[in-house]
Amino acid sequence: MHPVKSNMFFVCVTVGLVLLASKYHKNVLQGIKHLCQCMKSKSCKKGDNKKKDLRISLDKIILADTPEKCDYAIQRIHCNLSNDVLGFDCEWVNEGPVSLLQLATFNGVCGLFRIGKIGYIPQKLKELLANKHILKVGVASYEDGQKILTDYGCKVNSTVDLRTLAARVNLPSPKSLAAMSLQYLDLEIDKVMEIRCSDWNAGTLTDEQVAYAVCDTIASVLIYDQIIQKIKEKYSLWEMLVNYIKSMHNKNLNMHFHCLPSDVIDVRFKGKHEHTTINQKNRENNYFDKITKNLKINNNMANKNYVPTRKKPLYHNCYLQAPDGEILCTCDRKKAEWYITKGLGETVEQEPFTVRLKFEPSGRALGEVGKYYTQVKVNQCVVCGKSDMFTRKNVVPREYRKYFPWVMKAHQSHDILLLCPSCHEISNYYDQQFRRKLADMCDAPLAGPLTHVRSKHVNDSRKLYSAVKVLKERTTLPESRRKELEHYILECTKEKQITPTLLDLLSKELEKKISIPNYDQSKCQPHGLKVVQYFHEREGGLVELERMWREHFLLTMKPKYLPNLWSVHHNEERLTIRQSENRIKPEDAKVAGLAY
Repeated sequence: MHPVKSNMFFVCVTVGLVLLASKYHKNVLQGIKHLCQCMKSKSCKKGDNKKKDLRISLDKIILADTPEKCDYAIQRIHCNLSNDVLGFDCEWVNEGPVSLLQLATFNGVCGLFRIGKIGYIPQKLKELLANKHILKVGVASYEDGQKILTDYGCKVNSTVDLRTLAARVNLPSPKSLAAMSLQYLDLEIDKVMEIRCSDWNAGTLTDEQVAYAVCDTIASVLIYDQIIQKIKEKYSLWEMLVNYIKSMHNKNLNMHFHCLPSDVIDVRFKGKHEHTTINQKNRENNYFDKITKNLKINNNMANKNYVPTRKKPLYHNCYLQAPDGEILCTCDRKKAEWYITKGLGETVEQEPFTVRLKFEPSGRALGEVGKYYTQVKVNQCVVCGKSDMFTRKNVVPREYRKYFPWVMKAHQSHDILLLCPSCHEISNYYDQQFRRKLADMCDAPLAGPLTHVRSKHVNDSRKLYSAVKVLKERTTLPESRRKELEHYILECTKEKQITPTLLDLLSKELEKKISIPNYDQSKCQPHGLKVVQYFHEREGGLVELERMWREHFLLTMKPKYLPNLWSVHHNEERLTIRQSENRIKPEDAKVAGLAY
């Protein structure tokens, strides 16, 4: 190039940079500072990939149910705000307005704003939500913001869906907060249905509700931090500089402060860039992925119903033997070792791990029903056969089975199967459709929070009833276990000694206490309880309800890898065997639906 032209080019570039710097001098200085911090954090954290623990401190939780408490909570949040990022989540009952709004800082300060109880959004909270310079991060945060706008007329700006952010930078993007927590924090969040669907408009929130709300919100901001750290590790300094220069020209003010991609703020998660690091090719060829694309599943419902996946095996295939060496069943290693720890069994073999009981069990493995529990089970999805990630599926949902009589709750492992995350999501969708059918059939509406919660008194009664029943029916109980149960019964009853008369009296009284309650106000009954009561009064009994759920699973999911001997009529056959051995009471047989 000619020297004069070269000098002119250099002068033009220099002048252009000076003009750019003069026009955006504040942003340039801030950008240089930000880049230096990134370089420092990147060099410090390289090789240090420790993930944050989710530690909740009670003194950092502010339950704001008045305008004055809301103002105090906002003040605490501003004082503890770092990097202008807040965890954000909402809770509500059915299709009603938002009841609880949660905001959390990175250091664990969490404000729980009971806007449903207050009746409106106080001004300072409204200003915080509308602030475009503060990110509100979470799962389905855009949808939550839109619901707040619809319910209270309050605009929520600068929402970031963690799934969208992760997918945008080609990082794993699971579909729920629980799954993202497992992915980025190595932390399992227990999504208990009774809490998730509880009454968030109650006069006083329970400790479980508070812990649930706080955990979700703090997890969101910690996951965001992990994603940002991975972004910093992924891009070179030059790429970060280029991204920053692009952000300076973006009209969205958040770009200047957070250097995020331009299309992740205030947008709905579309799920098009779903990313997984495990078996990607198999997933793309999965038949059920095609079905998933056609399912019209509401984002909020999909997120709330998700169950975290597991990589550890569910079936350890350890063996329990009777004293004469006959195989009773397979079980997990923890259960097998429990018998040894309690002195109730001894190790026979290490591979496979086998424990021989020192007492005669109440029953043996008879017929095909018994053989089902003695066979080796494979840790794989029963629908598609995947074995890398899976979760437990209750074929008969717990919301129904928890109201079954005790004799039908035992040996329920038959109805707990393994599904991969994709098949589990599809199965939950079909289950919801079947629940609607049951709601119409049994006059058991799904609407309304779960109001029936088993009290501690009922739980204690059940425990005492179990102890009494064991002492009455088992004659070959180990002496140490018998003394333990006798001590518990005497402690509860304040009696001086155990007698057959005492056991008979306790058995009759406790059986009345723990029986299915009859509510006069049907509108207060949960859906599951009403369905169980409906089949309880039908000729087919509860085994018919079980059969319907199993047939529904077979029809909708078409599983190819079910365990051998898995049967639609399993519990009916098991109870019939117990009935022939006089090991089931007439009233229990009637509830189950057996001819007596």
